[in-house]
Amino acid sequence: AAIALLESLAKVRVGVGSFSRYNFGGELDQEVVDLDSNRTAIYRAIRSLRPGGGTPLVGTLQHMGRYFVGLGGPANPGNHGSASCTKNGQYRGPLTLHPDQRPRNFSVSKVFPSAPNKGRSPARAQSPICHWCQKNFIILLTDGWGWGSASAPLRNYCPTCYHPLISVAAALNDIDLRPDVDKFDGSEAKNNLVTYTIGFHTSQSLLKETANKGGGLYFEADNETELKAAFARIGADILAHASGSAAAATFSTSMLKTGTDIYFTTFNTEHWTGDVIAGTLDGNGRPDRKKWSAAEQLDSASDPNGRVMLTWNSEAGASAALCPGKPAKKAPKSKARPGGIPFRWDFLSTIQQQDLLKQSASSGNFVFEHKWGRSGSGSGSFGLPFDVATDRNGNVYVADYNNHLVQKFDINGNFLLQWGGLGSAGSNLHYPVGLATDNDDNVYVAQHATHTIKKFSSAGTFLGSLGGYGMEDDQLYYPFDVAVDSSGNIYVVELQNHRIKVFDSAGRFLRKWGTKGKGNSQFWHPNRIAIDQGDNVYISDYVNHRIQKFDTNGQFLGKWGTYGSGDGQFRYPYGVATDGSGNVYVAEYFNRVQKFDAAGNFLEKWGSTGSGDGQFRYLRGIAVYDGGACKGSSFFVADAYNYRIQKFSTPSRSAVSADIGKARLEYLRGDRSNEGKKGYQFRERESLMGDIIHSSAVYVGAPTLKWPDGGKFPIGANAYSRFARDQKSRRGVVMAGANDGVLHGFAADSGKELLAYLPGSLFSAAASEGYHYLTDSDYSHRYYVDGTPTVADAFIRSHFSSAESWRSVLVGIEGAGGRGLFALDVTNPSKFDESNAGDLVLWEFNSSDDQHLGYTLARPTVALLPNGRWAAIFGNGYQHTAMVTPTAGQAELFVLYLDGGLDRKWTEKKDYLRIPTGAGSPAKRNGLATPAVIDTDGDQVADRVYAGDLQGNLWAFDLSSDNQDDWAVVHGGPLFSGKADQPITVRPEVVRHRAMVAKGNQPNLMIFFGTGQYLVAGDNTSRDVQTFYGVWDRADGGLHRSDLVEQVFLKGKHADGRITDPDRWQNLKVDYKQAGSGDRYGWYLDLPDAGERVVTDARYRDGLVFFNTLVPSDPRPCAAGGTGWMMSVDAFTGGSPITPAFDFDENGAIDADGDAEYIEGKPGKKGKRIGYAGKKYISKKGAPAGVSIIGDNRYTPGTGTDEASEIGVDALQPTSEPLTGRLSWEQLLRE
Repeated sequence: AAIALLESLAKVRVGVGSFSRYNFGGELDQEVVDLDSNRTAIYRAIRSLRPGGGTPLVGTLQHMGRYFVGLGGPANPGNHGSASCTKNGQYRGPLTLHPDQRPRNFSVSKVFPSAPNKGRSPARAQSPICHWCQKNFIILLTDGWGWGSASAPLRNYCPTCYHPLISVAAALNDIDLRPDVDKFDGSEAKNNLVTYTIGFHTSQSLLKETANKGGGLYFEADNETELKAAFARIGADILAHASGSAAAATFSTSMLKTGTDIYFTTFNTEHWTGDVIAGTLDGNGRPDRKKWSAAEQLDSASDPNGRVMLTWNSEAGASAALCPGKPAKKAPKSKARPGGIPFRWDFLSTIQQQDLLKQSASSGNFVFEHKWGRSGSGSGSFGLPFDVATDRNGNVYVADYNNHLVQKFDINGNFLLQWGGLGSAGSNLHYPVGLATDNDDNVYVAQHATHTIKKFSSAGTFLGSLGGYGMEDDQLYYPFDVAVDSSGNIYVVELQNHRIKVFDSAGRFLRKWGTKGKGNSQFWHPNRIAIDQGDNVYISDYVNHRIQKFDTNGQFLGKWGTYGSGDGQFRYPYGVATDGSGNVYVAEYFNRVQKFDAAGNFLEKWGSTGSGDGQFRYLRGIAVYDGGACKGSSFFVADAYNYRIQKFSTPSRSAVSADIGKARLEYLRGDRSNEGKKGYQFRERESLMGDIIHSSAVYVGAPTLKWPDGGKFPIGANAYSRFARDQKSRRGVVMAGANDGVLHGFAADSGKELLAYLPGSLFSAAASEGYHYLTDSDYSHRYYVDGTPTVADAFIRSHFSSAESWRSVLVGIEGAGGRGLFALDVTNPSKFDESNAGDLVLWEFNSSDDQHLGYTLARPTVALLPNGRWAAIFGNGYQHTAMVTPTAGQAELFVLYLDGGLDRKWTEKKDYLRIPTGAGSPAKRNGLATPAVIDTDGDQVADRVYAGDLQGNLWAFDLSSDNQDDWAVVHGGPLFSGKADQPITVRPEVVRHRAMVAKGNQPNLMIFFGTGQYLVAGDNTSRDVQTFYGVWDRADGGLHRSDLVEQVFLKGKHADGRITDPDRWQNLKVDYKQAGSGDRYGWYLDLPDAGERVVTDARYRDGLVFFNTLVPSDPRPCAAGGTGWMMSVDAFTGGSPITPAFDFDENGAIDADGDAEYIEGKPGKKGKRIGYAGKKYISKKGAPAGVSIIGDNRYTPGTGTDEASEIGVDALQPTSEPLTGRLSWEQLLRE
C-alpha cells in the first residue's frame, strides 16, 4: 500500500522509519532522499520491514522530530541553494515552544533527548529540512496502542493533550524545527512537521486526536484495499499542502484601471490574509503611490456592528429562534424569512444557525447519549424492536414486532402510550415491521404478515388502511417498509416483489417501479425506504449491498455501495434515514451505521457488535430527528436483539448554548473579543480580510456599456442611454471575493467597506466546512468566495417591482469554494443597507438546484439573448456530482435567466437550461471553462458562444434562434480538438478575421486560446507540451491540429527574447482562402519550455494577440510562482510582428534598434528585422499573471505582487484602433 502511494507521487522526497527493537523508539531505515532518483532503495526499505515487537509510538515520533532538527553535518547552514537538496546539516540553538502563546526556549537535547537508531547505533543523519517553504510530513501506521513518555518540555503540550503521543504531535506541528532556515528577506518561517495516522486493524480515538493536533488526517484500514485507499488520500492531501500556494499564486494578483486609479488584489499564505489595494498612475501611465488598503480600512473600523452584511436564506419557511438551556424564558420572535436577509442572528434560518452552533472539527459527530428498553411485554419493554420513527416534536415511535404493538416515547425515552395488539379490528396490529410519519404527525405502519399499511393518528386512533394480499396494483405482497413524501403520497417497499409502489394520501394507486436484478432501478430484496426534504427517495437494496436514489416518479438518480466493510461499502444495508441537511444514514445488518452526503460521499461511521453503549446486535430500523438548535439532532436505532432503542446526538447540539453561535456571528462581523486566549478562543486572525486568491477586483462606476436604444432593447423612458445618463455620477465601488467567506464591496475613493455578502450555500454544519470553520482554532485553509464577480446592466424585473427596469446586476461565483452562484442588485450604492436586504439579493443557484453544476471556476457573462431574456452564461465548471443522468460527467453550457430565480425556485427549461456537449462521463469527468459570448450580426444580442473543456476541445454553441429549444452545439461536435492532455481553462479571445470576407451565414471569426491547467495539486509537476492556438471558424467543424499551420520559434540572439517565423505561411504556400482544400484554418504554437502553459486569458490589439505563459519552475528553491513569457504575435499567422510591438529594451522608445532582431533570408533573399514575439518575465515577484492593456501600455503584475509600484509596465506601439472606454462582451474588434 505504501509503495502504491509512492507510485502516484513525483517531485517529492521520502524516507522510511520503523519501530526499533533497541531504543524504545524509532529506527531510521532510509534517510529522506529524492523519490524519483531512489525508488529502488526506498521500495527495498519498505519491503524489508517486518512486523513484530511493541508499538513505541511516542518515542518514535520524538525521534523523528530529532531527525528533522538534524543529527550531524554543519551547524545552522540556513537555506540550501540547491533544489535537489535532501541533507542540510543540523540546527544548534534553542527551540521555541508555544511560539504563538507564551514562548519558552529549550535546548534541542531537552526537547528531543535521544536520536533514532540506524541499526544498533544512534543515527547521525543530517536534517532533511533544506528550504523555508518546504512542507514536512510523517505518516504513522500502527496496529497497536501508543506507549511511551514525552520529554519534560513536551508533556501536556496543549490543554486537551491527554496522551503523550498527542502532545508530541501537537508540538511538532507548532515548533519551528529549523530556526536557521528563514525566508529570503530574513523573516521567520515555521519549519514544522505534520502528522498523519493510520490505524491498521484498530480504531482509536487516540490516533484520530494525534492527527488532529498534528495538523494531518486520521484513517482506519482493515485490509490491503482500505490501506491503499488511506495512503492515496494522504498522498492527495500532502500534495494539496505542498503545491497549493504555488497553484493559487498564479491568480493572486489582478488589476483594473478606472480613470487614474488602479486596483489589484493580494494574499499571504502565512496567515491566510489578503487585501485590495488602490493605487494611482502617473502621467506616463505607470503605477505611482498607494491610495488605500482595504484590509487596513477594515481592521481600523471601530464598530463591527456597523458593517452592512447580507446573506441568503433558501428555506421556504422560518423556524423559531433558538433558546437552549433557558426553558423559562420565552424565545424571541424569529425574523427569519426566505430570500436576502441581514447577517444577524435573529434573521438566520435554523440550518444557518446550526452551522454557527457547530463545535470544532475535533469535537466529534454523533455520540451515544441514552438507551431504553429490555426484553419483555410491558410498557417500555420490547418483544423485538423492528423499526423506529420520529415526529415533528421529537417523539419516538417503535414497531414492537413480537408484541404486535406501536409504542410511543418522548425524545428522552419516557413512555407515553402504545396501541395495537393481536386481533382483527382496524386498530389491531399483526407483526409490524415498518414505520413512517407525515407532516401532520400521523403514523403509518407496514404489516408484513397481513400485507397492509395502516394509518393512525399520533394518539393511536385508527384512521384507515390500504393494500391487502395480492398482485394487483392496489394490493400488496409482503410490504416491509413505508414512507411519506411532502405531498402526502405513500411509498411502500414490497420486499418479495422487489419493487416500490406509490399511493396517494387517500390510498389510491399511483405508480410502481422495480424488478428483481442488479441493474439500475432493479432490486434484490429491498427492505427500507427514506424520503428527504427535497423528496428524493432512497432505497436500501439489501442483497445488492447498495443504496439507490430516485425522484418521486421513480426516475433513477444514482447509487452507491458494493459488498465489503470499507468506508462506503455495505454488508447487507438494512435501515436508511435522512436528516434536514440532506445527509443519508445507512444501518447495516452487521452492526454498523454509515453517514453519507446526498451524492453518496462517505462522511462518518460508528457502531460495532456487542451489548455495550454504542454497540448493536443486529440493528433494524433507524430514524433522525433534526430539531434545530433547541433540541438538537438525535439519531435513534432499533437495536433489535439487545431489545432496546439507542439514542445518539451531536455534541455541537446537545451541549452548546446559542451564545456560542451568536459569538461566531459577531466574529465573522469583525468582533475580536473571542480570539486566541480570549472568551471562546476562536481562531486568531492577523487581519479581518481573508486571502484573495482567484478573485480579481471589479470596478463598478458609471454605466459604460454601449447598449443601443431600440431593436430588442427598450426605448423612450426605458432607454439605456437615459439610464446611463441618470447614473453617470454613481459612486464607484470595488468588488472582490475573499476566502473569509465574503464578497466585499469597497468605496473606490476611500477603501471603506460598503457591502459584505456571505453566500447562503456556503453554510454547512459539516466538519471543516461552513462559516463556523473560519472560527476554528485548528483551521486549515479552504476556499469560500474564490472567484471574480461579473457586473453588467440588464433590463429585468426585480423583487420590489414586477415591471422591468435597468438594473446593474452582480453575478458572483464561489470558484474553488463551492458549486454556486449568486446575484446582487448593485444599481444604487446609497441603498447598501441591511434594511434593503430583500431587494439587494436577487437569488442564489447551486448544485442542489442542478447537480451538473461543478465548482464555479467559469466566470459568467451577462447578455441579452434572442428570446428577449437576459441571462448569465457560463460553463458548468469542474467536478460536478451528477452520477447517472444522461449527461453526467459531460462539459455543459449553462444559460441562467436573471429573472429565473426571483421566486427562489429553479425549473429547468423555464428558469435556466443546460446545453450538453456529449464529451465526458462519470468515469472521466469533463468540465466547461469560462465562455466567450459573441454577437455576430451587430445587434448587441448574444447569438454565439465559444468555450474550451478539460479534454482539449473547443466548442461553438449556436444561440441565434428566438426559440431556446433550438440552441445547441454547432455541428453536434467540437469546432476544434487538440490533444487530450491539453486542457483549456481560459476564456477564448474572439475577433473577426480581417483578411477574409464572410459568405452567407459564416461566422468568419478567429478564436485565440492557450492550453494548460494550474488548478489542483500536482499540476505544477506536469511537463506535457502545451500550445497556443489561433483557430478560424468558417462554419466548419471537426478541426484538428493537422488543419492548422504549425508555427515555430526561430533561433534568436537574445536569451530573454523570442521570435517566431513571420514567413511561415508563405514558405508553406498556404493561406486561409481554400481552407479544407489544402489551405489552413489557423495556426498553433507549441510552447518550448518544460511545463510552460497558458492559464490566463489572451488579449487582442491592433492585429496582434497578447498572452502570458507560466513556467512553474524557478531554479531558486521557494521562489514564488516560477517564471514565464509575455508573448505578442501576429493574430492571423502566429509570426513575429513585422515592426516592433513593444519596448523590449525598456529604453523608453519603440524602435528597430533595440526592440527588433535581424533574421537571415532564404537563399537569394534579403534578411530583415522583425519585432520580438516574446519577452521573458523577469521579476522578484514570481511569474506573470494575466495581461491587461490600457491605452498604449501593457500591465503585467507578478504572482507575488503586493504593491502597485511593483506592477510591470511595457510601452506598446501606439494603436490605430480608437479604443475608448471598457470593452464589453458584445464588441468584436474589426480591422
